[in-house]
Formats: sequence, structure tokens, C-alpha cells
Amino acid sequence: MRTVLRITGIGWYVALCLLGGGFGGIWLDGRLGSKPMLTLLGLGAGLIIAGIGMYRMLMAVVSEGPDPEDQSKQ
Repeated sequence: MRTVLRITGIGWYVALCLLGGGFGGIWLDGRLGSKPMLTLLGLGAGLIIAGIGMYRMLMAVVSEGPDPEDQSKQ
């Protein structure tokens, strides 16, 4: 169950990175009048940050191995 929760957390992390980058870019575009350049840059930055973070978190999950709780149920 712990692994499932961690993977769900990874999904939320990716979603928040993309939304934060996108909405941050939209906000900056509105303030600076540079539509859509900063929105695209924000999405790109969010995608890169999400990819790096997702890789690191997935490697931590994989290196732990299976949950002991899941092993006892089998």
C-alpha cells in the first residue's frame, strides 16, 4: 500500500509542476504582455522539473523493493 501512495504522490508532483509552470507563465504574460512566450517557457520549465523529480522519486521507490506488507498478504 505504501508503494501505491508514493506513486500517487509522484503523479500529484508532476501535475503541480505542470500547472504551476503553466499558470505562472500565464500570470507573467498578463503582467508583461508577452503572450504566449512565458506561458510556453513556464510549461517547459515545469516539464523539466517534473521529469527530473519523477525520475528521482521513482528510483527511490524501485530501490526500496517490494513492500513487506504486500509480501505478508501472499
